[in-house]
Amino acid sequence: MVGFITTGYVQAQNADSVITTAGTMDVYYDFQTGKQTSVDRTKWDIGLSTARMSASILINENAGVELFVYSNDTNDWNTVDTSGFTFTNTFNSEESWDNGAFSNLGTNHPDYGWGTYDAEHNVNGSRLFIIKTQTGDYLKMVVDQMSTLGDFTFRTANLDGTNLTKHKHNKSEANGKNFLLTNLSNRDIAVGNPLSKDWNLLFTKYITEVRQGPTVRNMAVSGVKINAGCKVAKRKGVEVSSNDTNNLDWNTKITEIGYDWKAFDRGSFKYNMVEDLAYFVQLPNGQMWKIWFTNYVGGPEGKFVFNTQKLRSGASISRLISLNTSIYPNPARTYTNISNRESTPMLVDVIDMHGKVLFSEKLLANTTTQLSTDSYISGIYTIRFNSENGVDFKKLIIE
Repeated sequence: MVGFITTGYVQAQNADSVITTAGTMDVYYDFQTGKQTSVDRTKWDIGLSTARMSASILINENAGVELFVYSNDTNDWNTVDTSGFTFTNTFNSEESWDNGAFSNLGTNHPDYGWGTYDAEHNVNGSRLFIIKTQTGDYLKMVVDQMSTLGDFTFRTANLDGTNLTKHKHNKSEANGKNFLLTNLSNRDIAVGNPLSKDWNLLFTKYITEVRQGPTVRNMAVSGVKINAGCKVAKRKGVEVSSNDTNNLDWNTKITEIGYDWKAFDRGSFKYNMVEDLAYFVQLPNGQMWKIWFTNYVGGPEGKFVFNTQKLRSGASISRLISLNTSIYPNPARTYTNISNRESTPMLVDVIDMHGKVLFSEKLLANTTTQLSTDSYISGIYTIRFNSENGVDFKKLIIE
């Protein structure tokens, strides 16, 4: 892909730190302002996506919430019997916010993990779950519907059917935020999480596979996730003072920064930083930032220590030009062709109406790539063509 040696917009580096208080806090961080927003992990159990066309539902892995699929038939609600039941966890996706633990089992449209899409554009519950709350209680749970009006309706009860509770929340209750965070015990909404536009990084704990000798286990790790619409390139083996981003691979994986920039030393019981490791983050507004970690303190602090540096202002890649590109068929149903008729390569991004990058590929000069749109929800998407000369945008309609 096109790289950058960022010399014209580089600012002085800033030393900063985030304290998660032994992981009891999720801390949202904004590069531009340095503002930190802390959310008490005990305030919520599940997060309901507020994106208009998303049915994603997260679990609060940082608080110890666990999710298990009991049955693929919601009619089993009245006959739940966990004697002999094999509890197999389902986790939040490490790739995308659109696949929270409830949604992570979805195969493709119309299967959205916890429910299926119908002709009236609702998603109706199709799976019965058992959820372990942060207080250690096991509840049975069915998400009955996400309606076209943005209403999530779901029910919880003790495994024996007592304490049946019906819940209903509308996406507008957390307008402008990625998720509406709810507490299953008291039905409260956690209101402390910031607006989507006001953060880039989330310092938190999440579940991932960690190798311990010959064994790989799912474990909670302290790490960093990126906001939807951001891209990260990881560079290792080059002095961190270098701002050369040529020949890097950019990734939208939300745990691309993750946790493994540090390694625990059992001799000293301290963390060592991986040498010559830096991360470059492109924001949706075109800015580019560099971040590298200088220390991590576990225990009661849970302290991330790092440097940030702004490498490029948004205006530097916002120069709009008309590129010789085309998209056909448009409108599309099952596929569309994206063509680069320029004499230089470019990066092609498919962006949904919420600013999330769904697809990214380097397109060589005078070549065409075919994009499968089977899994895309009907609507209007933006195709961004990013060349070394400038940026062009086109609309793609998927029926």
